[in-house]
Amino acid sequence: MQERSAVRVTPRSAVTVAIEAQDQPPARGVVADISESGACLWTKGTYAVGESLVLRLSFPREPRPLQAAGRVVWETSTRDEKGAMRLGLAWSHTTGPAHLHLKELIAGAA
Repeated sequence: MQERSAVRVTPRSAVTVAIEAQDQPPARGVVADISESGACLWTKGTYAVGESLVLRLSFPREPRPLQAAGRVVWETSTRDEKGAMRLGLAWSHTTGPAHLHLKELIAGAA
């Protein structure tokens, strides 16, 4: 079994996400869990492993969404009864002020 590079947090309150990908219509989703290295999302969008995404994460009590870039590292092949699927993302950038702010938001979401 592969060990995780960071502790995953399941947010106490919903963290929603707007998802943008090249040549695809925008989609929305909800964070299932999140960490310093990536996130698991529920979405009705369709994405392939390796695809790059731009996310706007809306955390509770935050005045503006946080923009983050990620790459799809896995996705489920089945959808739930509402048509949503899960996908796993690895953040494209894990340093710098934006990532530091993301870490702070994750800590507050636990």
